[in-house]
Amino acid sequence: MKLHAIRRDDELRRAGNSARKSAEIIGTELRENPRFIRYVPAQFGLRTLQHWKQCKSKDGRSALLPKTHLKGNHGERYDELYEEIAMAALEEIYLKNDRISTGKLSDLVAYRYEQAWYEKHKADTQKQLNPHGKRSLEAVLRKLRVDDVISYRHDSETAKKLKLQAQFFHRVQMPFDLVEVDCTTGNIHLMGVDRTCIGRPTFSIAVDAVTGFPVGLRISLSAPREELTVQTIKDVMTDRGDAFFEKYNIENRFEMTGVPQIISSDQGSENSGGHLSRLIEQSGAEWAKNAPGCPEKKPFVERFNRELSEYLQTLAGSTHTKELPDKERTEKGMLEACLTIEQLEALVMKWLYDVYATKVRRRIQSPLRVAESPMQSWKRLQSQAVLPPVPEDITEWFMVEKTVRKVWHYGIEVEGVLFHSPELGELIKHIGVRRSLDVRYDPTDCREIAVIHESLAVPLIVPAKSDDVAAVSFADAKRMRTVSQETKKADLKARSTAMELALEAQTRAEEIGRGKVQSLKSARAKEAMRRKHQQILDNSKVPPRSQTSAVERANQPTPKAPVRRRSERPTIEQME
Repeated sequence: MKLHAIRRDDELRRAGNSARKSAEIIGTELRENPRFIRYVPAQFGLRTLQHWKQCKSKDGRSALLPKTHLKGNHGERYDELYEEIAMAALEEIYLKNDRISTGKLSDLVAYRYEQAWYEKHKADTQKQLNPHGKRSLEAVLRKLRVDDVISYRHDSETAKKLKLQAQFFHRVQMPFDLVEVDCTTGNIHLMGVDRTCIGRPTFSIAVDAVTGFPVGLRISLSAPREELTVQTIKDVMTDRGDAFFEKYNIENRFEMTGVPQIISSDQGSENSGGHLSRLIEQSGAEWAKNAPGCPEKKPFVERFNRELSEYLQTLAGSTHTKELPDKERTEKGMLEACLTIEQLEALVMKWLYDVYATKVRRRIQSPLRVAESPMQSWKRLQSQAVLPPVPEDITEWFMVEKTVRKVWHYGIEVEGVLFHSPELGELIKHIGVRRSLDVRYDPTDCREIAVIHESLAVPLIVPAKSDDVAAVSFADAKRMRTVSQETKKADLKARSTAMELALEAQTRAEEIGRGKVQSLKSARAKEAMRRKHQQILDNSKVPPRSQTSAVERANQPTPKAPVRRRSERPTIEQME
């Protein structure tokens, strides 16, 4: 818009208009143009146009771009040291004394923070303090459930806002009453099988609000997507099994599975899709979506993300540490990358059960106001929690896609995968082939489908006909069957090379021009004799004792054994 206004001003001034008249015409045109009406300043005039022209002549066209990306605080208002001190003060004073206001408490936290900060960085006199004022304390409070302590601490407007936010957490009393789901990028660089850096992984996490334990966690190299979120929710309802604990060598073993009553998430693309919405509807859960740009609406999963980030900082390849921020350590982290995604998954799972599950949470971080570890909280409330569903129910819940397919004598084909079972064979005998049946399937798992027919009391679960079908989605199975572009190029190159060899042989045959052979047998015998003579000549050129064999003594003459002579002549002994 600004560049258009400057160019239009030049045209009007060349046409003989004055500067003020030109500005009036441009202002009218901009307000009538539907493209620019939203961006025209309310007080547009000659001074505004002169300012734009001055900026362009001084710093170029880039100076006309808006500076809105520089507004606001894009990072945390506090560091980890301030958060620890604030949490300790909240638990020590704020929950017990209703005469302490937020302002007075922020002064106390700021004083303690300055003392701890100077003690930690007393050797580095050039380093400056991080933000630690009242707004930093309010940012900490926004990530906590503080509905039971805000009535005496804030003015009426702030208290009303926080109470409306806190009403959402009043229903959280038992495990799986509220499960918060979030996708985040891990602060660590990984290594591929060829020992090159492949970038940062994606974590899909589902945290139970009451216990604070991540009941579902997935690590992927792809961007956040709906399929990853669905797989994470499936992990919430599915037992891990002994093989899981043996695989990652976990010592603190316990199962924590159940049916979420409320699933809280943001409005990202990975949490928006028909598959996920139908899954939540069939499971009977309630889906609560937060407003964009409000991470405080998911305080429990955000708290776990911070704990996970602190653990990843101790591993090689971390993108930042407490001493070096992101931009200063990015290149160093890429050079340090030495963990594959399988190795990272093993380390995270062992840390999750053996370390995080036994770490005591502060009372201010727990919705039940109890200082205990996630494992202790689960064992105390396990008997009152909603029991996990049976595997058959989980299978039916996640089969959200519906289609109609014809049956044949060899089974049913869905999305390029063939399914058959003895039970389906009996059904085909009863209804005949080429009959259309309703089919439901899980898009994230191509190993089985559900067949629905009026003669069946319950849906018939039919597995894949081949036992070698991998546990992948239908989309991944289709991609695996599709030949990649690189393979097609290699195949085309090989075929082209074969044709070039054939053409070269044809050209050589035409150059020789021998004509038709009258006697094929005699010509073949003649060529065989010529080749034999050539081999004899080649072998004759090699000396007998030359290194023609790998064993040196194999080409040497056999030495003669020495004959030992007696010192005395033999005599005839006479016998009596």
